[in-house]
This record gives sequence, C-alpha cells and structure tokens, in this order.
Amino acid sequence: MPRLSTKSEPVRTPVWRSVAGAILPWLLLLVFGNLVLIWPPLERDATLLRWMWLFAEHTAFVLPFLLFAAGVALARMLGYSRRVRRAGAVVAVSVVAVSYLLGSWVAPVLDDRYLASRGPETEDMRRFGPQTPVGITRNIRFVEANPPDEYALRASTPHRLPPNVLRWELHAPLALAVFGILNFFIGALAAELTIDLTRGSRRNARMAIGVVGGIAFLACHLLAGPVEPFLRDGTMRSGVTAAWLPLGVPVTELIILGYLVLGRKY
Repeated sequence: MPRLSTKSEPVRTPVWRSVAGAILPWLLLLVFGNLVLIWPPLERDATLLRWMWLFAEHTAFVLPFLLFAAGVALARMLGYSRRVRRAGAVVAVSVVAVSYLLGSWVAPVLDDRYLASRGPETEDMRRFGPQTPVGITRNIRFVEANPPDEYALRASTPHRLPPNVLRWELHAPLALAVFGILNFFIGALAAELTIDLTRGSRRNARMAIGVVGGIAFLACHLLAGPVEPFLRDGTMRSGVTAAWLPLGVPVTELIILGYLVLGRKY
C-alpha cells in the first residue's frame, strides 16, 4: 500500500509555506471576502476601528476551522508519521495561539476603544474595561459579590449579566483553541485515510470530512451554550460545561478516523 511519504510532493518545502498555502485562500474568502462587502462602512457611526474589530473577531473564529486544511496539507507533504505529528503540534499550537490572542485580547480592546470614541453614553458598557479574560473575570467577581434583583443579557448593563454566561464567554475561546488543535490532526488523518482514492474523490471526501466535522462542532457549540436556555425560561446552565462539552465531537471524530487509519496499516 503506498504511503503519503512516497508521493512526489517536495518534503523540503518549508512547513509554514505549506500551511499558508492551505489556510490563506480560505481566510481571504471567509474573512476578507465577507468584510470587504461592508467597506466603506454603511453605518453612519462605523469607522476603520470598527472594521478592524470585525476583522480580528472573524479571523479568530475562522482559524481553528481552517487548521483542518493545514493538517491535510502537511500530511500530503510529510506523510502521516511522527514527523507530521511533531510539526503539526507546533503549527496547530501557534495558529490557535494567534486565534486566541486576536479573539480574546485584540478584538475586545478594539471594541472598547470604539465604544470610548462614542462618548459618555457608553461608560456603563465599559465599567469593567475591555472584555478580555481579565475584564470578564472582573465582571464575574462583581456580579457574584453583588447579585442583581434580575439578571439580563443587555450589553448596556454588564453588572446584571448572568455569571454562567460570563464563564461561558471566558472558557469558550479556550475550547475553540483546543478544537483547532484536534482539527489539525483530524485533517492529517483524513488525508491518510483517503490517499488511495482518485484525485476528485479524494478532494471531495476530505472536504466532506472537514465541513461536516466543523458544522457538527459549531452546532453543538450553539446548542450547548447557556444563552438560549436563559432567554427561554431563565435556566442557568453551567457555562464551563457548555464551553467544553462540544469538544466531544472532534474527540469522537479523531478516535474513529484513527481507528480506520490504523486498520488500513495492518
């Protein structure tokens, strides 16, 4: 049975060039292609700062999903081996670190600066500072020490936000980062599993695995979230559990694909 490492792809090609080639076209399509439609801004109060906030937030969300394509690309180049697993660990951790930095730190700071530019009417919204992990933690401590008569999800009253929703906002970006790492190795396994298919079938099979897995994780992320139950009947579902529970989808997918690949090897 032919192995990926016997293919003609040049192993000497730098790893990051291969990763960039796999991720950047999708990033341009999903982020730039979307945001260019709102530039120049259509809203009267929209600014370049607001556009930068949207760019940082969208990029942070998309990158973990695109790591599937990076896993496929590196498995094609290096073969599914210890080498691709070592390189993949570095690549995946580096990309999700960028994603987490953009989503949890850069985007909230840009959003806070935009709100500050709108004048004194946004002071209540900014009372705990940018909604970075530090700001969210500060908000949780205040709400727990000073519980309101009634919780609410309005951005204008952060002192009334449910603590479980705040904990979900604190943990969800970390869970998304872990998903990105798992998604990379799912992509590498998908590349190995489909190696013997024809070119068109191989491309379609890999696309299907990546898209279905990403949609399944996103659906679980939305269904497990504590916001909808709270809006429906005031249910205070655990925010920490809601953030980490969707990882059961990629873990299950990784186990199944790993079993199938192992079965092909022996």
